[in-house]
Amino acid sequence: MERSVMSISLLVLACLVGLAAAQSGQHVSAHWFQFLAKEMDWDMNKANDVYCKRYDADKPYEWRSKYGWTNIAADLVGLSTDDACGKCIHVTNTASGAEATVRIVGPTGRGLELDKPVFDQLDSDGQSHGGDLVVNYKLVDCDPAPAGPGESNVQADYSKDYNPIENDWAYPSHALCAAKDGIKSLEWRKRYGWTGYCGKYKTSKPEYNCGKCLKVTNTDTKESRTVRIMDTCGGEVEALVLDYETAFKPIDTDGKGYGAGHLIVDYEFVECDEDVNSHSLSHERCRIVSVYRPLCNKHVTACGIMNSACRL
Repeated sequence: MERSVMSISLLVLACLVGLAAAQSGQHVSAHWFQFLAKEMDWDMNKANDVYCKRYDADKPYEWRSKYGWTNIAADLVGLSTDDACGKCIHVTNTASGAEATVRIVGPTGRGLELDKPVFDQLDSDGQSHGGDLVVNYKLVDCDPAPAGPGESNVQADYSKDYNPIENDWAYPSHALCAAKDGIKSLEWRKRYGWTGYCGKYKTSKPEYNCGKCLKVTNTDTKESRTVRIMDTCGGEVEALVLDYETAFKPIDTDGKGYGAGHLIVDYEFVECDEDVNSHSLSHERCRIVSVYRPLCNKHVTACGIMNSACRL
């Protein structure tokens, strides 16, 4: 009996580990497909080849149009094709940092198959040349809890003094957070673009905000980026001093901010996705572990048992 209980525990643990690993992935190929969602007024019955229409075509218009659409390979999301319908993933272009949340509407043979407008949004630097993008993704709540504190319609200036890319993401000695965060790993330091922060939620100890993340949105173009606080800001700056290359330029897609010397933005504190190496995708939904089940009188695998006649 003790052996049987131990076997069950190993099975459950192995599948939970496998399922967690399949919630996100790094360096996955993404190509585009013409669903024509917007052109068909987000009608899944009229759009091109929408597998999940059998489940979601009758959902409210607001639900169907809230996010762009994507197909996803079955081994990437850790769910059956049918169970994945309607779920959301957050996708980041590893080259440009452009981000988008999309809704799963069906399967594909490999990687992600993004609706063309979403693909173009992520391909903000045009480096795909109509081909594939390399992206990171993670399964997210389609209806997340309210965001953290933030401000709306505030001024964001820019700085060309940080030069993180040219300096291998080394914190400049004059940056407020250099002592606290400058010794952290390269992977951590380059995970997000940089910003100085002096907004409404600064404290008497400005270093308290070091390392925290903000989602910053250009109110004109609606482009957004997640950035990391690595400095304060002086002078008459209202809220943010964005590093030009890694934070300001990516959301100044129409160039008007550079011409004006600043952007008008909304920002909100968000959780940093720090564990950038823990979600590397193994392309296996579960770790295959063969164990003997006395009650079944046979060997089974950790994944296979979930669909076996001899269930946990």
